[in-house]
Amino acid sequence: MNYFKDKKTNTVYAYDNEQLAQVSRLTELEQHLKQIEPVYIGADNDLQLSLLEFNQSKKDVELEESKLASDDEDNLDEWNINHSKKINELELVVDEKKQAYEKRLAEFNQIEEDHYTLKNEYDAIPHAVFDIRENINVFKKMSEKEIKAHLNPPIPKDQLITQAEQQKQSLLAEANNAIAPLQDAIDLGMATEVEAASLQEWKKYRVLLNRVDTSTAPNIDWPQKPE
Repeated sequence: MNYFKDKKTNTVYAYDNEQLAQVSRLTELEQHLKQIEPVYIGADNDLQLSLLEFNQSKKDVELEESKLASDDEDNLDEWNINHSKKINELELVVDEKKQAYEKRLAEFNQIEEDHYTLKNEYDAIPHAVFDIRENINVFKKMSEKEIKAHLNPPIPKDQLITQAEQQKQSLLAEANNAIAPLQDAIDLGMATEVEAASLQEWKKYRVLLNRVDTSTAPNIDWPQKPE
């Protein structure tokens, strides 16, 4: 995980590597689209101009053919020869304009496909990725030390004292439970030497426990429990 912190609110945001990869791809797509947009527009303009020239060349042929059809039969020879020659020349222009248009069309189709592919991928990116990019551009990336402190925050002093007091009371209860039967054996004159020695060890342990100052938690040197 990658952690970022908003210094204004101290809010921590965590993003995995896949999310950051999406952010990186988003920026790449924007750069590609920025580069291809003017190329796409230029190719479209060139295609439309080429189409206009192609259509105009065909109209020129049609016009010349109509003139040829309306010629007076009494003036066919030289007139018709000239018109036929001109029509042939115009038809060559049509072929030239047609080839130019088809070339422009093929170029445009390739650019359009590339543009369409990039645009589709860009449009499919979740809105959340845009928010993540905005955050990581504004927020500060946390250091390893800061991350550890965030994931393992120090326990508040009052909580440490409470925990230490609970532990102290639990150990005292355990000592009392151990002392009670040993004291009974002493009171009844039934204690063995081992029991008498054990009683003294437990009583000493209980005294030391009572002297523990839980306000110094977590720096407490707990007394050694008797075996």
